[in-house]
Amino acid sequence: MDIEIQPRGVFTTLLYLIIVLLFLNIIGIISKYYFDQDYIYGLIPLFNFDTERNIPTFYSSLALISASALLAIIASTHKKNGSAYLSWLGLAIIFLFLSIDEIASIHERIGKYFEEPFNASGLLFFAWVIPYGAALIVFVIAYLKFLMRLPKNIMILFVVSGAIFVSGAIGVESITAKYVEIYGKNNLIYSLYYTGEEFLEMLGIVI
Repeated sequence: MDIEIQPRGVFTTLLYLIIVLLFLNIIGIISKYYFDQDYIYGLIPLFNFDTERNIPTFYSSLALISASALLAIIASTHKKNGSAYLSWLGLAIIFLFLSIDEIASIHERIGKYFEEPFNASGLLFFAWVIPYGAALIVFVIAYLKFLMRLPKNIMILFVVSGAIFVSGAIGVESITAKYVEIYGKNNLIYSLYYTGEEFLEMLGIVI
């Protein structure tokens, strides 16, 4: 039995889902800073984009591992057909790692080892962006030829999705780091920063 999946339908469904998560996160922010309610039977933390082990984290991890599974299927298909498959397999492994990282916050643990040697401050106050930024540069260089060989429409989607994801994960995160170093986390502006960061990451994966 063949199962047919329409990419546009999947995209629309997941886009609606992350918009709902975004809306619930914003409701929580409004409740905290305008009504002095930051719990409400545990519902606020349950949808907070900045909190681990909750619904947005579970969704992001599930989306990443689903992407990893799709990439692994593509790699397997290429291998069976006798065509190049290692680049696809590499992507599958990377997305699997990102999924685990989303749940286990590996990047934050790694970042602690870079704080003192690099005197992390300003845009690098969240020091994990140093090793991850370096890894991103290596990744882009290593995958440039692979990217150029893709069909044009797929290549464009890869570039757009990657740019959106990285602009949130590293771009907004770095700006947030500089803000947190000066003003701390317990304020409305920080909440808007992390909301934008997480939304861009989710949107990048959906694309």
